[in-house]
Formats: sequence, C-alpha cells, structure tokens
Amino acid sequence: MSQRAAAHPQESTIARTIRIPVALRKRIAADAERCGRSFEGQVIALLRRHYGEDVDIAPGPAGILALAVASLADIPASERDLLTRKLGERER
Repeated sequence: MSQRAAAHPQESTIARTIRIPVALRKRIAADAERCGRSFEGQVIALLRRHYGEDVDIAPGPAGILALAVASLADIPASERDLLTRKLGERER
C-alpha cells in the first residue's frame, strides 16, 4: 500500500471526466486488450503504477500458463520436445 493510501484510508472517490486524444486511446485500448483489462481498468492501472499504487499488471497464473501453451501451438512436436526438455529436467 502506498504512503498516500495509508495516510488517507477513508478518502472518497471523485469522478472526473478527461479527454483522451484518439491516437492515445488506441494505444491504451491495445495495451488493455493485451493485459486482459477493460479500457477504464487499464487507465486506472497506468495511473496507479505511475503514482506508486500497488497494481497487478501481470496476468494471473492461469493466464500465464495459457499464453505459454499458446506460444507452442505452431511448433512441431519434435521441436517442442527440444524446447521443453529442460523443463522436465528441472522437475526431477
């Protein structure tokens, strides 16, 4: 928890309207999709990260595993075995 959040635990939320240029909206939307968030969720995450609030930017364990499995989808089984062999060695 940030020092600011700890100092103001009962502070209420204030709604604000901001105008974001089209080019920046597109960049944020693409980043939000990549991170599995809504546009608004991504804006909040960016602001929190910039100003020092704790934010979970990375996907959860299930998301990471799904990305890892998907990254192997186009690799032939013979080559996949070479890539994943060391993983099996570490488990022993």
